[in-house]
Amino acid sequence: MPGYKYFEDFVVGQKQVTSGRTMTEADIRLCIGCSDNTHPVHVDAEYCEKHPSVHGCIVQGDLILCVADGFFAKEITPSKVPSIHYGMDKVRFVKPTYPGDTVHCETEVVEQTVKNEQFGVITWNVNVINQHGETVIFYVDKQYIGRRSAFGGQEAEGDA
Repeated sequence: MPGYKYFEDFVVGQKQVTSGRTMTEADIRLCIGCSDNTHPVHVDAEYCEKHPSVHGCIVQGDLILCVADGFFAKEITPSKVPSIHYGMDKVRFVKPTYPGDTVHCETEVVEQTVKNEQFGVITWNVNVINQHGETVIFYVDKQYIGRRSAFGGQEAEGDA
């Protein structure tokens, strides 16, 4: 988990690949329990058999976004510097994800914007990739991250 990583420690062009996670049928059921999303494409094998775009029940796209957000929380954004998710833009569900698929994120910092004396916004392009190397979701992620001058000036992870 990242330690002290401030707004200034991110660099436009910086790329990172996260760990992965295999999605399961249980994940689909847990998501239904939280969201009540019981669309047949997630729960009805016969419906999916007749659907021209899928070859079985698929994992909810919103669930995959939540998993990707978890990768950010664990591996990309800071844990000891004040930060908060600022938003997602341009979300595209490119390919379906099936139970048994393993997904990870490939990210690139594309913009840094100073918001005020305390915070800036880092913008990433994010591709959620399956085990076949295919993009299943693309989105732009924005994180509101503390600036070093406002929050103590600790060295970035890997410095010192």
